[in-house]
Amino acid sequence: MTVSAIVPVRSLSDGKRRLAGAMDDAARAALNEEFLVRTLALAGALPGPTLLVSPDEAVAAHPAAADAVLVEDPGLGLNAAVEAGREAARRLGAARIVVLPSDLPTARPDDVLALANAASPVAVAPDRHRRGTNGLALDAGLDFAFRFGAGSFAAHMAEAARLGVAAQALDNPGLALDIDTPQDWRDWRGRG
Repeated sequence: MTVSAIVPVRSLSDGKRRLAGAMDDAARAALNEEFLVRTLALAGALPGPTLLVSPDEAVAAHPAAADAVLVEDPGLGLNAAVEAGREAARRLGAARIVVLPSDLPTARPDDVLALANAASPVAVAPDRHRRGTNGLALDAGLDFAFRFGAGSFAAHMAEAARLGVAAQALDNPGLALDIDTPQDWRDWRGRG
């Protein structure tokens, strides 16, 4: 079965703006680059092409992106970017997709494979607070409306219910920590 990763990345230089109080612009850009390289490597664990969706030319030109399929970001936010990735995955024959945000510093290839191989048509990996979505796997043919943003974990579970398909909440420690706030960054750094 072909499983494609969708990796949406806004920008290397301008991403993670909420961390501005914890680090300067150069440190933020370096962190975004570190996350890009790491996430593309994680996506490589899946048996299908990695679809990189970004409006940033620096992301597309990065050496780590050399093996990824570049997908044009429509510029309408994260949900539209992920939708563009899904459409590209469908055109490439993917049976299943895995949406991987680029800010999961404790994720490992086994975590990504566990999400991809979940038995249910939809699998949602919540953040550590069980509010956001830190990973999403679904059958590519589903007419699933992406609901990334505030409260996305519950919204994605509700979307599966709306479609009448089984959804699995995959509480995975490796996928639970995302870096959205200075406190997240401090918690991650405090782990060593």
